[in-house]
Amino acid sequence: MRQLLGYILTGIGILFVLATYSGMEFGIDKLWPAFLLIPAIGFHLFYFLKPSPARSGVLVPGGILLVYALLFFFSEIVLDGDMSKTWPIFLLGPAFGLWELYYFGFRKIGLLIPIMLLTAIAFIFLACSFLSTQIGGIFGVVLVAIGGSILSRKKKHDYMF
Repeated sequence: MRQLLGYILTGIGILFVLATYSGMEFGIDKLWPAFLLIPAIGFHLFYFLKPSPARSGVLVPGGILLVYALLFFFSEIVLDGDMSKTWPIFLLGPAFGLWELYYFGFRKIGLLIPIMLLTAIAFIFLACSFLSTQIGGIFGVVLVAIGGSILSRKKKHDYMF
């Protein structure tokens, strides 16, 4: 517990030093996702300090909060709070939490169905939301190049030795 307090105080001190001397602005408008990240780390620490399948249930809310905190940090820092293209990642939060429960918990095969379903839907919606942007155009060019290289390759039995 003493070590955890030391890490927390060191992290807060680093933020104060960076805010003071680097010219970077660390206002609450950019750092509010930490209020989601702290409990997410707490849930994970609760499990990983004494792992057992019986305690693995805390990984579901921990995984959800972790994904959401990272999404909100990314949104605030990179996209200036605009989440119009990244909203499908909200579906990945429960998928990640359930995957952690599956992986570290009882390994119940039934958990894989909602995990795969939520993940597939999230990636489909992410792809659809990025199709109308430059990223969609770049992704399309990459897919055309990969498809063209696959089609232009000779089959193994066509090569002469």
